[in-house]
Amino acid sequence: MEEMNAEQVQVKTKHPVAGLIGTILLAAVAFALGWAVRIIYTQREANAEKEAVTAQQMAMAQSRPVSVETTKAAKRDMNPPQHFMGHIEPIEEVDLRAQIDGTIAEVAFKEGSMVKEGDLLFQIDARVYEARVKQAEAALAKAKAASENADRYYARISKVDKRSVTEAEIDQAYANMLEARAAIAQCEADLANANINLGYTRITAPISGRIGQSLLKKGDYVAPSMGTLARIVQMDPVRVVFSVSDKLYLEGKKLSMKASEDEGIRAQLQLADGTIYTHEGTLDFVNNEMDSATASLSIRYSFPNPGQDLLANAYVSVLLSARVPTLRLAIPSNAVLANATGDYVFVCKDGTAERRIVKMGDRQMGYVEILSGLEEGEEVVTEGVVNVSEGSILKVINPAIPAEGVPVAAVSVTEE
Repeated sequence: MEEMNAEQVQVKTKHPVAGLIGTILLAAVAFALGWAVRIIYTQREANAEKEAVTAQQMAMAQSRPVSVETTKAAKRDMNPPQHFMGHIEPIEEVDLRAQIDGTIAEVAFKEGSMVKEGDLLFQIDARVYEARVKQAEAALAKAKAASENADRYYARISKVDKRSVTEAEIDQAYANMLEARAAIAQCEADLANANINLGYTRITAPISGRIGQSLLKKGDYVAPSMGTLARIVQMDPVRVVFSVSDKLYLEGKKLSMKASEDEGIRAQLQLADGTIYTHEGTLDFVNNEMDSATASLSIRYSFPNPGQDLLANAYVSVLLSARVPTLRLAIPSNAVLANATGDYVFVCKDGTAERRIVKMGDRQMGYVEILSGLEEGEEVVTEGVVNVSEGSILKVINPAIPAEGVPVAAVSVTEE
């Protein structure tokens, strides 16, 4: 035992610095813990003071009246349209082609101009075809003369005594008469064909519309194998093709069945600049089957186009709506706010603000349909709503509405 104590004393004597370092470390840890506790306590006190100040400010804000404008939730005519992407197509379009070959003698139109049905567009040199007509006319005259001679010969020989001619001669005369008549028919067909080809030297407009670029000029050689010479597109009216889903098709069909003569579906167009096209459309075609890939149905409306604002192959927005609007509970769109919980409004109840969660429907002309959360006649904050919170005291200052014959300046502003 004495030996062990001696050894312990010897160890302690050998390491006096280690004990001192341990003491210093323990003191440092204690000091750090104390400092951390003090910082946490100080931060908590600061937060508590901030919360108290915020609560006081909120209380002061709620006690201070907030100037707002209000309106009453009321039913109004709303008729929001359904939007579809439509493609403009001409009702008639024609590619002009040559039916004969020849040299262009005249181009009788201005590229890009309006042409009427029957207007001369291209004139092919007709001299060769006029000569062919005269040849056919001469051949026909010759055939008629030969036929008349054959008829007379047959008439004479058939009356001669049977002992003077044979049956074979009579049969041959009869055959010659028939052959001459057939030659007349052949020459008449040749003359008709020559006249047709002569007519093809005048390429005229088969429809009225706007003609595009000419691929030929005077003096160019033309043949049927050259393809399209120019293209005419009808401008007025035009049609717009678009597709609707199976659900919207059924809804539209029910609406049409319920509609009277002065009601139904209104078809309008929104142009590329955002304006609404002046003229309404008329239903022209409904396809007889759904597209299996898209579950949609192709529909076509016809639109007047007197000002030629609608051009073929352009895209427009088709707006379909009920011709007679329905009454729906609605408020101005600027009255609705939103946060993580959803859409809400502030209602003025006895001079204080009450927060209401609402469910919105369709929008139209700065108003939004309210499906739930409001009742008709309730007063909703519309202007100054960003400064309102739950329980705020409201000072309602609505725009003055002058009575008949009373100047605006003479009308006082009421407060609620």
